[in-house]
Amino acid sequence: MNNHFQRNAREHTEDEKMAIVRMLQASLQDDKPPYGMLGSIAAVFNVHRNTVANIWNAFQRGSIASKKTGNVGPRPKYSKDEIVAIIQDVPQSQRSKMPDVAEATGLSTTMVCRKLKSANKTERILYSLARIMQDDVHTGSVGEAGGAGSRDRSSTAVDHRQRRRRSRRFRIFTYVGLHPPKWFNADKDRRKVYLAPGEDLPRRACKSKRFIPKVMFLAAVARPWENFNGKIGMWPFVNQTPALRSSRNRPAGTLQTTLLNVSAEVYQDYVLNKVIPAIKSRFPSSNKMVVLQQDNASPHRSITNDVLRAVSTDGWTFVLGRQPPNSPDLNVLDLGFFASIQALQYKVVSRTVDDLIHATLLAFEMLCVKKLENVFLTLQAVMRLLLEHDVDNHFKLPHMNKEALR
Repeated sequence: MNNHFQRNAREHTEDEKMAIVRMLQASLQDDKPPYGMLGSIAAVFNVHRNTVANIWNAFQRGSIASKKTGNVGPRPKYSKDEIVAIIQDVPQSQRSKMPDVAEATGLSTTMVCRKLKSANKTERILYSLARIMQDDVHTGSVGEAGGAGSRDRSSTAVDHRQRRRRSRRFRIFTYVGLHPPKWFNADKDRRKVYLAPGEDLPRRACKSKRFIPKVMFLAAVARPWENFNGKIGMWPFVNQTPALRSSRNRPAGTLQTTLLNVSAEVYQDYVLNKVIPAIKSRFPSSNKMVVLQQDNASPHRSITNDVLRAVSTDGWTFVLGRQPPNSPDLNVLDLGFFASIQALQYKVVSRTVDDLIHATLLAFEMLCVKKLENVFLTLQAVMRLLLEHDVDNHFKLPHMNKEALR
């Protein structure tokens, strides 16, 4: 027989062992290998004769599986649970990076990374500094001025819960969320892209990040229901003005899109002349009662119940519902709706302000209704957790499995 088998590992696999066994079975005479067959097969598989004999004896005993699985290599100094316990004794302020954890525990960085990855018992979490919840927002003391009012957060959550008990339709069909004017940029500083082998990284350059086009938008949404997708509208704070001077891009007098400074007068004009008519034309309501929820930014103070009473015509009733101070977790658009719009908008290349406006409005119209439904479910979860945690903001949103709720 010719030596045609090349071994690549020190230990034999079960396939290699079975190949040796089958060759021995094919050469049996009176249920025994003939004289010299073990040496011939050993030469074929490039192993020692005793190795072939051991494999054959193990096969006759009923098992050729390796007895070294899990029992080879040096004994670990610490088990996975012991390393997790050691890390738990380290203060959390010293657990921001793996080298810091290794230095605090006295273990090597490689051991810490390998054990934690295999144990699958730890996770890396990014968290931000939260605002202290206070009963009085006018404390005036250092570190407390402008604090959030915990009683306002509590009343907001309880108010929604009471409405849900009295009438489910009233809870769904009355609240319209007005997001504070938000900047949308044509591009972002850092992007992530997956490159195939051999591809070059695309070049992105500009004179300064300050020159990236950006536009401020106002949006209004409500809870989706049946044939209503929940989208009231989205409006950019821009104006068409004639160019004062000529340039290589356009002559003087050409209409160009310029940004508006969002003052109290501009914000009031947008709410009364754009948001309110859009609500009356698109918002389905049996009792025509709408609560406009907005935050407490300075320009928003121009919208009061007296101002809304003047536009409460044709059977409509508009009431102002202010968002609790420093509570973005109670704004439905801050909980993920605008982030979803911006994710779609970044997929379109925008080089001018007009391109940015078109891409953003297109993303608003194309966004799936399920995204808005998910955000409202998240808002309900936040309100429930506020009541469970005494209106504190130190809680973790549970996984709700929203797809199964539909």
